[in-house]
Amino acid sequence: DAVERSSNKGTGDAGELTIKAARGSREVMARYEIDDANLELLVRLPAAYPLAAAELDCTRRVGISEARLRKWMLSVSAILQHQNGAVAEGLLLWQRNIDREFKGVEPCPICYLVIHGTNHQMPRLACRQCHNKFHSACLYKWFTSSSKSTCPLCQTPWGATYRGAE
Repeated sequence: DAVERSSNKGTGDAGELTIKAARGSREVMARYEIDDANLELLVRLPAAYPLAAAELDCTRRVGISEARLRKWMLSVSAILQHQNGAVAEGLLLWQRNIDREFKGVEPCPICYLVIHGTNHQMPRLACRQCHNKFHSACLYKWFTSSSKSTCPLCQTPWGATYRGAE
Protein backbone atom coordinates (compact mmCIF):
# COMPACT_ATOMS: atom_id res chain seq x y z
CA ASP A 1 0.00 0.00 0.00
CA ALA A 2 1.10 3.57 -0.64
CA VAL A 3 0.94 6.76 1.40
CA GLU A 4 0.97 10.22 -0.18
CA ARG A 5 1.60 13.60 1.42
CA SER A 6 1.78 17.07 -0.07
CA SER A 7 3.42 20.04 1.58
CA ASN A 8 3.96 23.69 0.77
CA LYS A 9 5.04 25.40 3.96
CA GLY A 10 4.89 29.19 3.90
CA THR A 11 4.85 31.54 0.97
CA GLY A 12 8.65 31.63 0.67
CA ASP A 13 8.76 28.20 -0.99
CA ALA A 14 9.41 28.23 -4.71
CA GLY A 15 7.36 25.11 -5.39
CA GLU A 16 5.38 22.27 -3.86
CA LEU A 17 6.74 19.05 -2.36
CA THR A 18 4.82 15.79 -2.75
CA ILE A 19 5.97 12.64 -0.96
CA LYS A 20 4.78 9.14 -1.87
CA ALA A 21 5.79 6.13 0.22
CA ALA A 22 5.27 2.56 -0.97
CA ARG A 23 5.61 0.06 1.87
CA GLY A 24 5.68 -3.03 -0.32
CA SER A 25 8.65 -1.88 -2.41
CA ARG A 26 10.21 0.07 0.53
CA GLU A 27 10.56 3.20 -1.59
CA VAL A 28 9.90 6.87 -0.87
CA MET A 29 9.48 9.20 -3.86
CA ALA A 30 9.76 12.95 -3.26
CA ARG A 31 8.66 15.23 -6.10
CA TYR A 32 9.23 18.97 -6.02
CA GLU A 33 7.21 20.92 -8.58
CA ILE A 34 8.21 24.41 -9.66
CA ASP A 35 6.34 25.98 -12.58
CA ASP A 36 6.01 23.18 -15.14
CA ALA A 37 9.22 21.39 -14.08
CA ASN A 38 9.72 18.57 -11.56
CA LEU A 39 12.65 17.47 -9.44
CA GLU A 40 12.39 13.91 -8.14
CA LEU A 41 14.32 12.04 -5.46
CA LEU A 42 13.82 8.30 -4.94
CA VAL A 43 14.87 6.77 -1.60
CA ARG A 44 15.12 2.96 -1.58
CA LEU A 45 15.20 1.45 1.89
CA PRO A 46 16.84 -1.97 2.21
CA ALA A 47 15.27 -4.64 4.41
CA ALA A 48 17.99 -4.08 7.03
CA TYR A 49 17.44 -0.31 7.17
CA PRO A 50 18.71 1.64 9.18
CA LEU A 51 21.57 -0.85 9.65
CA ALA A 52 22.15 -0.89 5.88
CA ALA A 53 22.45 2.39 3.97
CA ALA A 54 19.52 3.74 1.98
CA GLU A 55 19.98 4.11 -1.77
CA LEU A 56 19.31 7.57 -3.26
CA ASP A 57 18.51 8.25 -6.89
CA CYS A 58 17.63 11.62 -8.38
CA THR A 59 15.46 10.77 -11.37
CA ARG A 60 14.95 14.39 -12.48
CA ARG A 61 17.13 17.41 -11.72
CA VAL A 62 15.97 20.34 -13.83
CA GLY A 63 17.70 23.66 -13.15
CA ILE A 64 20.27 22.12 -10.76
CA SER A 65 23.93 21.52 -11.62
CA GLU A 66 25.37 18.03 -11.29
CA ALA A 67 27.93 19.15 -8.68
CA ARG A 68 25.31 20.85 -6.52
CA LEU A 69 23.01 17.83 -6.77
CA ARG A 70 25.85 15.52 -5.70
CA LYS A 71 26.50 17.71 -2.65
CA TRP A 72 22.81 17.64 -1.70
CA MET A 73 22.64 13.86 -2.11
CA LEU A 74 25.64 13.42 0.20
CA SER A 75 24.03 15.59 2.89
CA VAL A 76 20.70 13.72 2.65
CA SER A 77 22.58 10.41 2.74
CA ALA A 78 24.44 11.52 5.87
CA ILE A 79 21.16 12.35 7.62
CA LEU A 80 19.69 8.96 6.63
CA GLN A 81 22.74 7.12 7.97
CA HIS A 82 23.49 9.10 11.12
CA GLN A 83 20.15 10.48 12.36
CA ASN A 84 18.47 7.19 13.30
CA GLY A 85 17.07 6.77 9.80
CA ALA A 86 15.04 9.98 9.78
CA VAL A 87 13.79 9.88 6.17
CA ALA A 88 11.48 12.88 6.73
CA GLU A 89 14.42 14.98 7.97
CA GLY A 90 16.45 14.06 4.89
CA LEU A 91 13.62 15.01 2.54
CA LEU A 92 13.05 18.30 4.36
CA LEU A 93 16.75 19.11 3.95
CA TRP A 94 16.42 18.35 0.22
CA GLN A 95 13.39 20.70 0.04
CA ARG A 96 15.25 23.48 1.91
CA ASN A 97 18.20 23.18 -0.50
CA ILE A 98 15.88 23.53 -3.50
CA ASP A 99 14.04 26.47 -1.93
CA ARG A 100 17.37 28.18 -1.27
CA GLU A 101 18.48 27.55 -4.86
CA PHE A 102 15.38 29.16 -6.39
CA LYS A 103 14.77 31.85 -3.76
CA GLY A 104 14.67 35.30 -5.34
CA VAL A 105 14.97 33.98 -8.91
CA GLU A 106 12.67 36.06 -11.06
CA PRO A 107 10.85 34.37 -13.94
CA CYS A 108 11.96 35.11 -17.49
CA PRO A 109 9.98 38.16 -18.75
CA ILE A 110 9.44 36.46 -22.12
CA CYS A 111 8.02 33.04 -21.13
CA TYR A 112 7.13 33.88 -17.48
CA LEU A 113 8.80 30.68 -16.18
CA VAL A 114 11.68 30.25 -13.73
CA ILE A 115 12.77 26.99 -15.40
CA HIS A 116 12.64 26.88 -19.19
CA GLY A 117 10.28 24.19 -20.49
CA THR A 118 12.68 22.74 -23.07
CA ASN A 119 16.27 23.10 -21.87
CA HIS A 120 15.43 23.21 -18.11
CA GLN A 121 17.68 26.22 -17.44
CA MET A 122 17.13 29.23 -15.21
CA PRO A 123 17.22 32.78 -16.66
CA ARG A 124 20.91 33.72 -16.86
CA LEU A 125 21.40 36.33 -19.60
CA ALA A 126 20.96 39.83 -18.18
CA CYS A 127 20.37 43.10 -20.02
CA ARG A 128 23.11 45.57 -19.13
CA GLN A 129 20.64 48.43 -19.02
CA CYS A 130 17.52 47.19 -17.18
CA HIS A 131 19.20 44.12 -15.57
CA ASN A 132 16.29 41.76 -16.33
CA LYS A 133 17.37 38.15 -16.86
CA PHE A 134 16.21 35.95 -19.72
CA HIS A 135 16.53 32.31 -20.79
CA SER A 136 19.00 32.02 -23.67
CA ALA A 137 16.42 30.14 -25.79
CA CYS A 138 13.76 32.82 -25.19
CA LEU A 139 16.17 35.61 -26.05
CA TYR A 140 17.28 33.80 -29.23
CA LYS A 141 13.64 33.39 -30.26
CA TRP A 142 13.01 37.09 -29.54
CA PHE A 143 16.01 38.17 -31.64
CA THR A 144 15.01 36.00 -34.61
CA SER A 145 11.27 36.77 -34.54
CA SER A 146 11.62 40.52 -34.03
CA SER A 147 14.56 40.88 -36.47
CA LYS A 148 16.35 43.13 -34.00
CA SER A 149 18.93 42.63 -31.29
CA THR A 150 17.39 44.70 -28.56
CA CYS A 151 16.26 43.96 -25.03
CA PRO A 152 12.60 42.85 -25.15
CA LEU A 153 11.72 45.18 -22.24
CA CYS A 154 13.78 48.36 -22.46
CA GLN A 155 14.60 48.13 -26.21
CA THR A 156 18.28 48.96 -25.59
CA PRO A 157 20.58 47.32 -28.15
CA TRP A 158 21.70 44.03 -26.57
CA GLY A 159 25.08 44.37 -24.92
CA ALA A 160 25.01 48.19 -24.85
CA THR A 161 24.77 50.29 -21.69
CA TYR A 162 23.29 53.76 -21.65
CA ARG A 163 23.52 55.85 -18.55
CA GLY A 164 21.43 58.98 -18.07
CA ALA A 165 23.13 62.34 -17.65
CA GLU A 166 23.98 62.93 -14.04
